[in-house]
Amino acid sequence: MPNDTADPGNTGRLPGELDNETVIFSYGSLLDHEKLRELLVHKGEFQVFETSDVAEAAQLAKDNPKDIVILRNVRLENVRVSIVTEPILRRWYKDRGGNLRELTEAGIATDGALECAYLYARPARAGERGKALNGGLICNLTREEVSVLDKYEFEPVLRRTRAPQLKIQGRVFAPEHVAFYAGTESTGDLTREERLERSRLLNLDRKPGRQGPQAKWPHNVRGERETTP
Repeated sequence: MPNDTADPGNTGRLPGELDNETVIFSYGSLLDHEKLRELLVHKGEFQVFETSDVAEAAQLAKDNPKDIVILRNVRLENVRVSIVTEPILRRWYKDRGGNLRELTEAGIATDGALECAYLYARPARAGERGKALNGGLICNLTREEVSVLDKYEFEPVLRRTRAPQLKIQGRVFAPEHVAFYAGTESTGDLTREERLERSRLLNLDRKPGRQGPQAKWPHNVRGERETTP
């Protein structure tokens, strides 16, 4: 039987610049420079540095504390992944007592729901088969900036949750603080109409063998979780 948990003796530790309470793993729109600048408009002028090397990312974060550093090609392992639409997220948000008007007035959300579908992940529970998501670490955020991202992610529908396991440059890391926005609601409560609308969006204007334009995630973001014999 394959072993779905990494040997603790083989897991590495990330530098503090890449593993603290304000580092976010993202597999979606937060990795887009334009979206980050839109959300962090109050930050003023800043640069966004990118690398796929752990040591270089840590050095960039240390040398440029007021800028954003993104470590690419990071794999989040042992998660369960579903697909939801923006109306579903908004419905959950309102059910949890959220005020959409406050988000639109803050420029974080639009007045109406966009015709988009998103990946919705959470850590795999005991006995569940986990999968993996490819993305990156966003570093050098302040606590105030992270709170803006919380609102953008419809907290508490998606809540910052410690990443269970990361794989970078062929090495496995068990982070102490790195978080990702994990779904807290069950897709088991979707109505028949919501499921039909989700299917419609996923197939709208989709070319054979291609991902449809309403699917708002990179085409190579999902993968099977790698296991060790």
